[in-house]
Amino acid sequence: MFEVTGDDIALLGDADLRELVARLCESVVRRRGILAICVRSGGHQDAADGGLDVRVDLPPNLEGQGDFSRSITGFQVKASEMPRSKVLLEMRPGGILRPAIRELAEQSGAYIIVSSERTSELAYRNRIKAMKEALGDIPNPDALKLEFYDRKRLETWLRDHVGTTLWVRERIGSPIQGWQSYGDWSQIPKGADTSYLLDNILRIRTDGKTAEPGLLALAGIGLIRDRLREPGGVVRLVGLSGVGKTRFAQALFDAAVGENSLDPDRAAYTDVAKGSDPGPNHLASELIASRTRAILVIDNCRPELHRQLAESCRSTDSQLSLITIEYDVQDDVPEGTDVFTLGNASIELTEKLTRQRFPRLSPVDSRRVAEYSGGNARIALALAGTIDKNDSTAALSNADLLRRLFQQARGSDPSLLSAAEALSLVYSFDCEDVSETGELFQIGRMIG
Repeated sequence: MFEVTGDDIALLGDADLRELVARLCESVVRRRGILAICVRSGGHQDAADGGLDVRVDLPPNLEGQGDFSRSITGFQVKASEMPRSKVLLEMRPGGILRPAIRELAEQSGAYIIVSSERTSELAYRNRIKAMKEALGDIPNPDALKLEFYDRKRLETWLRDHVGTTLWVRERIGSPIQGWQSYGDWSQIPKGADTSYLLDNILRIRTDGKTAEPGLLALAGIGLIRDRLREPGGVVRLVGLSGVGKTRFAQALFDAAVGENSLDPDRAAYTDVAKGSDPGPNHLASELIASRTRAILVIDNCRPELHRQLAESCRSTDSQLSLITIEYDVQDDVPEGTDVFTLGNASIELTEKLTRQRFPRLSPVDSRRVAEYSGGNARIALALAGTIDKNDSTAALSNADLLRRLFQQARGSDPSLLSAAEALSLVYSFDCEDVSETGELFQIGRMIG
């Protein structure tokens, strides 16, 4: 289910193949505890790159075995066959060895050509021979380690890289339905600032406790990262709709937020409310059977599904960690689960978010929207979307703002507004039981 074959890799174009190599390199260095900034990849595929598409510069004395046995490794990536003639042309355009390759040799680095072709053992040896031939006129050819990766080598490299596997399947038009690699899970509008905003209020409560003191968001992120870093860690993130639970979960994998972020290449995300095939239980079983290390992120996860997944993740053979997200009103704490409750943001942070998403708003309007929302981002953004460029909230009462928020672009509906006001009197309600003994019937009696 999570496999990508060599034939799949052959469907990638030059730019995507180069991105694949860069992602794999970043994941490898992160798993060694090294910042991914030591991996550099070029700009546009057709831009001059000096002969290197991806370069990895490890800190001194951190080279090891495997793909990075040298402190400096350069990759040239081609989504085409690379026979002897093309190898020589790539390494020696115009008959002159590329300066970037000469530099790698002088620094006892490694040079790897990556191709999405399929090569036999004989073809592989011929390509290595051609690469050695291209180094013939430098004084230290043996100082440079040479390698050639074909599609089969990339297929092998991809194993145990769940997030990158999902990304490849997305790029070739064969996604696993409902499952996503690390990315914009919270669906921030295109062109908006995607940086995660932090404030100085105690937004996080632990283990379902309602009493203060709580934790700052950054401290909560650090604790959850520690829980999920090793297999068997189980976390449940709960809170009201609109407080930013999904965006918070996304920040756990963001290297720009705090320290020691989780490896985004481990992440597999799904929103149960939107459906997935396979379902979370089935996929977890597949990953456990293959002993694949992954961090499952399950949005809108009901308590019963959480319990089932938590039990699977804590099983003997599991290499999984789990974080589930839900609007949860139950007080019970599932066994073996660390529960974190996310509260509303500060007014100042909500104001900043509103101005980021709606730069046309005046400072006065942004502040009024943030205060009215009570720090709930979803309410603030929905209300801000109703304010036109030449509009103002200065003369509007709270009742006027409520009508705007409720109606948005759908027009007036007094009956629906009355029903919403009645439903808002309670913290939650059962919307499935429509009998005379159900909660909806009792609430409906209040407004006739």
